[in-house]
Amino acid sequence: MGFTDISRWKRIIVILFIAATVYSFLPLIPFWFMEGAGPDDNNQANVEKLRDNRGAYFSFIVFGDNHAGLIFNDASTIKEIWHMNREDRFWKVPIDFVLSAGDITLDGKRPHFLAYKKLQKLIKFPVIAAIGNHDDRQLFEEFCGDKEFSFSNRNSYFIVLDNEGGQLGESQFRWLEEQLRKGQEYDHIFIAMHKPPFDPCQQEWYNMDNQPWAYRFRKLCGRYNVDMVFTGHKHMFKHERFDGVDNIVTGGGGMLIEIPEADGGYLHYVRVMVNHDYVTYEVRKISPPLWEYLTYYLGKEAMYWFRNLYGSGYIFGRNTRIERQRVAGLNDCEYWLWK
Repeated sequence: MGFTDISRWKRIIVILFIAATVYSFLPLIPFWFMEGAGPDDNNQANVEKLRDNRGAYFSFIVFGDNHAGLIFNDASTIKEIWHMNREDRFWKVPIDFVLSAGDITLDGKRPHFLAYKKLQKLIKFPVIAAIGNHDDRQLFEEFCGDKEFSFSNRNSYFIVLDNEGGQLGESQFRWLEEQLRKGQEYDHIFIAMHKPPFDPCQQEWYNMDNQPWAYRFRKLCGRYNVDMVFTGHKHMFKHERFDGVDNIVTGGGGMLIEIPEADGGYLHYVRVMVNHDYVTYEVRKISPPLWEYLTYYLGKEAMYWFRNLYGSGYIFGRNTRIERQRVAGLNDCEYWLWK
C-alpha cells in the first residue's frame, strides 16, 4: 500500500468520525421543537394507570438526576430513554413504570420543567417522580403532582418520600412508619427519595446526608423488611446494604458526571425485576453521545488520570479549610481544636 492509499484511508476515517459525531447530535434537533407531556400526566395519574396490573412477575426502571434544561444533560437523557424504551422489546417481562429519584430539572426554573416534560413524553412507560433539591417545590407540584405519597403495584408497595431539604422530619417519620405497616400486607416494599441515607462517595470530606436521621431511617427500613431504597443526588452508581436492605444510589440519569468512572461515575439507569418472592436488579451502563464524550467525558477522565500520577482525590470537590469549616459550622479556634 502506497503513501497515497494511506492518506486516502486517513481522510475516509476522519470523514466517518466527523459524520458519526454529527449524527450523535441529531436527536436533539426534534427534541427542541416537540411538545411536552400535559399537566395531567403527573404522579397521581400515572399511579392510577397501575391499579389494574395483575401477577407477581414484572419489572420497573429507576433513574435519577437527569437535570433537564442543559443541552449536555438532555442529550444524555434522550439516549438513556432510547434504551429504556427497548427494555420490553422481547415481551418477556412487562415494564410497569419508570421511577425518578429526583433532580428532574437543572435549576428548578419553568423552562427546565418544560424540558423535563418533553423527556417524560419520550418515555413510553408511566413516569413517577420524587422531588430533588434542584426542583422548585411549587413548580414540581404544578408539573409533577404530589411530592410524598405511596402506591401499590401487583405484589409490591412503593413509598415516595420528600427529603430534598436533606433530612426527614418527625412527622415524616411517623407517616413513613404508618406506610411501612401497610406495606407488610405485600411481598415487597420499595422506597424512593432523593438524598441517600449514607455517604456513597468516600472521597468527599464531609457529607450532609450522613446525619442522625439517616441512621434512624436505615434502622426503620431494616425493622420493616424493606427490599430496596432508591436515591439519587450523587451523580454516580453505588450499592450498599444496611440491615438486610439494599440501598441503591442511581444518579446517572443524564447530568454531566463529575465523579471518575472507576468509582461509579457513569451514565446509567437501573432495571429492577420482581419475580414473586424475590427481587433482582441490573445496572444499564450507557455511553454518552459521541459529541458529548469528546467535549466533556474524555477530558474528565483524562484529568483524573493526570491527578492519579501525583495523588488521588475528587477533582471537582471543594476541600479547602474554609469550606470544611463552613460545612461543620466551626470558627477558626473550634476548627483547629476539632481537627
